[in-house]
Amino acid sequence: MNLHHLEHFLALVETGSFSRASEVLYLTQPALSRSIQMLEQELGTRLIDRVGKRNELTPFGTVVAEKARKIVSEAVDLKHTAQLLTQGDGGTIRLGLGSAPNAMFAGPLLSYMLRQYPRVGVHLSTGSPEAQVAALRERTFDALLVHSRAVPPREDLHTRLLGRVQSGFMCRRGHPLSNRHGVEFAEIVKYPVVSTVLSDETSRVLIERFGPIAHPTRFLRASSDSVAALIDAVLTTDAVFLGVLATARTWLRSGDIEVVQLDLPFEVDAQYAFVTLEGRTESPMLDVIRQFCVNLALSEVKQKAFAPDAK
Repeated sequence: MNLHHLEHFLALVETGSFSRASEVLYLTQPALSRSIQMLEQELGTRLIDRVGKRNELTPFGTVVAEKARKIVSEAVDLKHTAQLLTQGDGGTIRLGLGSAPNAMFAGPLLSYMLRQYPRVGVHLSTGSPEAQVAALRERTFDALLVHSRAVPPREDLHTRLLGRVQSGFMCRRGHPLSNRHGVEFAEIVKYPVVSTVLSDETSRVLIERFGPIAHPTRFLRASSDSVAALIDAVLTTDAVFLGVLATARTWLRSGDIEVVQLDLPFEVDAQYAFVTLEGRTESPMLDVIRQFCVNLALSEVKQKAFAPDAK
């Protein structure tokens, strides 16, 4: 028995068709049939029942498929481990990010890695939590950086929480609400409010703090996965942005955007998480990236990262 036979068998199981499996594997159908037959001969039993044009797993075939997935997965991980041991401080890290973490971490992380580890390739991608978890399991991503509530707990996922970062309302310089203290929530909702998708926790805090008028369905006028698009809308209209302050770090420091000073404390923060596969060998560089993100989150808490630069 060799690994190729198991890979061929799994391709057939996943596609359900010799023709489609042959296309995926870049094999001829006769070659694939011989590979399956050799595996069946070695195991001494049939794995596939060929019923007309359909291919059905035998009971033993079902058991073999389950074990084959583990064996092939371990073999892929073994190759990955060998690569990590030989590449030193090189190699490539592929990180999936949520929309808000992308706005907060991507720029500083890329600058840090290009300065400190120029030989390391870094690929950052955004997408839905479901698609990103699937990519992590398929080993397309090495890790995810997402909101802690975006990925439900699973046995095969390992989650490390980062520090909490503050959220708030923000408007452009010169907005009727800028340079004011004690702004009431009722004044904010006179203007269009835009945001990324709000968590249930944020919605609950809003309602508890400001009453039924603060239910997102009543005041939120636009939402987007792109923080940059939301900021652009705020800069060019009277819209007010509700989000993590650090995602608007550049505009807040320049003074183009200001934090709306509410009459009541608005204690809403976001907690991000670094998610990896349990039991998977990690590149030493992945730990470097994780620690950088932890430190950046902590610095946003300790410093007024949203204050304009001193003139």
